[in-house]
Amino acid sequence: MLSRRRRILHSLAALAAMCLVASFDAAAAADPGALQQRAFDGVPAFGNVFVIIGENTSRTQLSTRMTPYLVGTVRPNSAWVTNYWSLPATSSLPNYIGLTSGRFTRCDTHNLAPRYCHHKSNNLFHQLSSHGLSWHLWAESAARRCDFRDRGSTSGWDHYVVHHIPALYYDSVTNGVTSNAQPAPKACRDHVVPAGTTGRSNTDSLDKALASGTVPRFNFIVPNQCDNGHDRCGSASRLKQFDNFVRREAPKILSSPAFGSRSVLIVTYDEGEASGYPNRRNVAMAVMGPLVQSGRYSDGANWTHYSLLRTLEDGFRLGWLGAARDARPLGVIWR
Repeated sequence: MLSRRRRILHSLAALAAMCLVASFDAAAAADPGALQQRAFDGVPAFGNVFVIIGENTSRTQLSTRMTPYLVGTVRPNSAWVTNYWSLPATSSLPNYIGLTSGRFTRCDTHNLAPRYCHHKSNNLFHQLSSHGLSWHLWAESAARRCDFRDRGSTSGWDHYVVHHIPALYYDSVTNGVTSNAQPAPKACRDHVVPAGTTGRSNTDSLDKALASGTVPRFNFIVPNQCDNGHDRCGSASRLKQFDNFVRREAPKILSSPAFGSRSVLIVTYDEGEASGYPNRRNVAMAVMGPLVQSGRYSDGANWTHYSLLRTLEDGFRLGWLGAARDARPLGVIWR
């Protein structure tokens, strides 16, 4: 009888805990501001968030000569995280997919198009939508909303590639559509948008939204193949191309009416390019905003793209996906 009573009590306790979590999540979804002051794993509640992703640059490649804005302006005014690492893959797509879903597949490691590699799994974009949080993926040089077609060229400074646009790989965003030959679903058209025209380094749409303060809560900004530093598109170093992109866009973000007291700007790279492992995976990470305690951070175990996903999920008060559940969040960089 005692054993049976204990089982009943344990069951009732578990049910009470489940109800508490359910009511907590329901309250958060109904009122995103209700959890404003409560920190998850040291991560404060976020307002509007902006993430800019560069390409193929190890932290050791940054210098005052090659990346003067990142090193001279961003580093001293940010949480500069030196012990930050990309995922153990040798291509771009798994890093973008892992950063936004907590996992990647063998198919992703080949940078294949969405018609070959698309995911039914949950992801950050679906989490945001499910919690009523607005978001855009701003794709520089995309010719249309929900653009599945690679286009442009490095010589024209308008080279757009789909395998850097992770939202196009998730069925929850595209409803299974995988090419421009099919009608793009509304969710994809609403959220995966061009940053501007297909003109050289054009981000007019993003800049107009920043100037008017009409950006969504989460903004994932993907420069084209020139401005992200992937390819050399002129006489300057490819590293300077991304440095110049951040020099152009970061001040617009930081001065936008949409950048409030709880807003965050994050700049990082998909993966590195230094010779040999594991150094190739050590990339720069900078976090800016009123919530941030500026300084150099290198303590403890490694932070990874899974840590960034975990931090974003904590900041927006979402659940944890895949490897983000066991990842170490960026919990020590905040005021």
